[in-house]
Amino acid sequence: MQSIIDNPLLAEAGEKRLRWFREQMPLMAELQKLFSVQKPFAGRKIGICLHVEPKTAIWLECLLAGDAEHITIVGNLGTTRPDTAAYLAADPRVTVYAREGDTLEDHERYAELVMEEKPDLLLDNGSNLIRAYYRKERDWRPLGANEETRSGRLLLEEAGIEPTSPIIVIDDSPLKRLLENAIGVGQSVVDGFMRATSLLLGGRRVLEIGYGYVGSGIANKFRAMGSNTMVYDIDPVYLLKAKADGHTVDRELENLIPQAEVIITATGRFHVLRKEHIPLFRDGVILCNAGHFGFEIDAEDLRSAADHAEVVEEGKELLRFGEKRVFLLENASPLNLSTGTGNPISIMDLGLGLQACCAAKHAEAGNGLAAAIRPVPREIDVFVAEKMLAL
Repeated sequence: MQSIIDNPLLAEAGEKRLRWFREQMPLMAELQKLFSVQKPFAGRKIGICLHVEPKTAIWLECLLAGDAEHITIVGNLGTTRPDTAAYLAADPRVTVYAREGDTLEDHERYAELVMEEKPDLLLDNGSNLIRAYYRKERDWRPLGANEETRSGRLLLEEAGIEPTSPIIVIDDSPLKRLLENAIGVGQSVVDGFMRATSLLLGGRRVLEIGYGYVGSGIANKFRAMGSNTMVYDIDPVYLLKAKADGHTVDRELENLIPQAEVIITATGRFHVLRKEHIPLFRDGVILCNAGHFGFEIDAEDLRSAADHAEVVEEGKELLRFGEKRVFLLENASPLNLSTGTGNPISIMDLGLGLQACCAAKHAEAGNGLAAAIRPVPREIDVFVAEKMLAL
């Protein structure tokens, strides 16, 4: 299949960008050596949905070293780096469906193109490929699948999918929760916000909606930078944890929104902020999203209610509701990837290591994995942790 990307001529620039990332991902280098000997993916076709950016490219190099026959990758919405897409598409063993301006309709079409390839493994981020597979009757069965995110797992559960092959949820790994989610995302979202706005964080009133591992990491990083942080979560257990961590909390979101100068969503749910919240917004509030799906903020719903909408700078949209101004960053795409370079390299070295090892487990004959949605096998958590400790 022919790749669908923005500009194939950017391949050389994409390769140059990767050099720094390659030097900073020692676990990927170790696994590449191991896989080049073991060849766990020999003769296997792999379908992937993930952010098409440099760290992902290094991971694909690792899978290819494991003798994968072919990889087809679909980019997540709003996070594609055109030069990385071009670099990957230049390899005849890789097909890339990822453009900067892709829509949800494009994304779903790409997922169906992946299904036509009948991949042996589905390595997913947001469950787009897994849900596409189970949406229709198929004449083949993948060996297994990985789902990277909490959002993706929620969507699988809501769809009522009964797996016919094992699905490993990477987000259920304590390594991912405690390191990538709670530490890495917080740093990268603060970095993305500062890149996007150039604003001082000290004294700014920031509302974090969602206080799971990701949301707690974000709120704690903003608080460490001097922000006055508020937290809302539908779960009283998480809300109590937020209170104990020193954040202002309230059982009613409507009581917190009017106080916030910045609102960040990280819930894994759709349409957390909608047009009915407009009367509650203070003038000049900044809305941004850190969750996997940009739909956590219903941007179209807000625009439809606006008296005027304009792009005041790339990535910054001004919505006017009478005299009230509301700023939307990056069309609600994940802020750490749309304005920055995503999670810290070493954190993603670990997270992608989990993905790679779980993929190899699926490909292993007699792996003993049941056809169910399940967490990362304990031995893989231990293996990756020990490797990272030794590096």
